[in-house]
Amino acid sequence: MSKIGNIVIGQGVGPARFGMTEQEILDLFGKPDEREEESYDDDPDLKTLTLYYDTLMTDFSFDLDEDEDGNDVYKLTTILCTNPEYTLDNKIKFGDTEETLLKYIHNLKAADPEVEVDKETKERILMFDDLNMMAIFDTDGLSAIQIGYWDDAEDTDE
Repeated sequence: MSKIGNIVIGQGVGPARFGMTEQEILDLFGKPDEREEESYDDDPDLKTLTLYYDTLMTDFSFDLDEDEDGNDVYKLTTILCTNPEYTLDNKIKFGDTEETLLKYIHNLKAADPEVEVDKETKERILMFDDLNMMAIFDTDGLSAIQIGYWDDAEDTDE
């Protein structure tokens, strides 16, 4: 199995960086095990694409956007990783406790997460809105990390 590296909050996983196109991800990792395109029922112009890499235990999700030439292109916006070989910011390992993650996140001066519990699976889901990150814990500790891109330009009045 190929190790692709570290999960970096707000940036990406290994060489994959937010804002990359589908082709750039394909150039890095090759053909995915599955490719899924979806449109939203309430707005068919909004489309997402997810590339599933089973051997990497990582999914890359893209939103349809326009490039500088006005062409439609998918750009990487979300990454879900369940690969136990990866670390978060070279600090947090899969299997670590919720307390370990929270201590690290508090060192980043992030707000307390919103917490949900899946009654069926008993998983605890911590959502850190200010980091655009979600962490899922099962009985063995940290089992999944989802990070996303946020566009600061949307928050300004320029």
